[in-house]
Amino acid sequence: MISCKVLGAYAVLGSLTPSEQASWYRRVATEWRLNIFEIPMLGGVPMAPELVETFADISASLVVTCVAQWAIKGQKSPAYGLSSPQEDCRQEAMLDVQSILQQSLSLSRAGIGIRNVVVHTGQRAGSTVAHAIALNRSLVGLVEATAHVLPNTELTIEMCDNLAPDHPIPFPAAKKQSLPPSDLLDTVVAVNAHGGQPVSVMLNWGRMLINGDNPLDVIGQVHRSAAPLAGVILSGAGATPDGFVDSHNSQLDPECGFTADDGRTCAAALQAASEASFLGMKCSTRKGQDKVSVKDVLTTEAELLNSV
Repeated sequence: MISCKVLGAYAVLGSLTPSEQASWYRRVATEWRLNIFEIPMLGGVPMAPELVETFADISASLVVTCVAQWAIKGQKSPAYGLSSPQEDCRQEAMLDVQSILQQSLSLSRAGIGIRNVVVHTGQRAGSTVAHAIALNRSLVGLVEATAHVLPNTELTIEMCDNLAPDHPIPFPAAKKQSLPPSDLLDTVVAVNAHGGQPVSVMLNWGRMLINGDNPLDVIGQVHRSAAPLAGVILSGAGATPDGFVDSHNSQLDPECGFTADDGRTCAAALQAASEASFLGMKCSTRKGQDKVSVKDVLTTEAELLNSV
């Protein structure tokens, strides 16, 4: 069943000033009655006060994603990540997530709900076994840390594309995951066998397209596994001669690989499942080589989420 709706408005609002972003968030909450947002955080970088005030005023809850953290540091250090076989790079990623947990605690104390903290493996830099062992260690440690500071928050790992390192599409437009989907799920199940709040898995429709996968098949794969499905974020991707890239194009782009009918089909699959998971949407203003307006994208997203 669908537990709630999540809007990743940051993908379309990120270039605006904090005050302009805050105005849009208030508008989304008022006009479309959506107040659960996916939002990126960086270690050591506090959220803008304008956004903190707005999220508190509208009683918002957040799905905090660390994807920007991975994209920025991963470009400088390909070995960086929670699944890194290089211990110094793994520990650096752990410290960054712990910093984000601390910031999330501060937001929680300000009256903002922290629904999920979403982490990522990092790029492929070793064998599957080495990555799985490193990720297991990291997640076990983060489950304990999250339980101490945010006991009502779910630690979640996002299943991303895992194209081969020699694929022509560069990181971070692709290659954000070190493990194949089945190995990632097996690792999550092994971590959850330790007890405590289970780690869940989040999917992004567009990132499955980058892999060349049918997103509905991947959703079914997670449902059949013992790993909980936190939710699905809907979006398309950018079409290039080398394949799709991670640019969150909306269904306003006819070549993005995602349609409103796909969204409704995904919603039906989640609603029919026995476990509760959220349905979200995160799109940018990109449309091929052009752009569409912030208003058009947010309206399209909100109307689709509210119609399913």
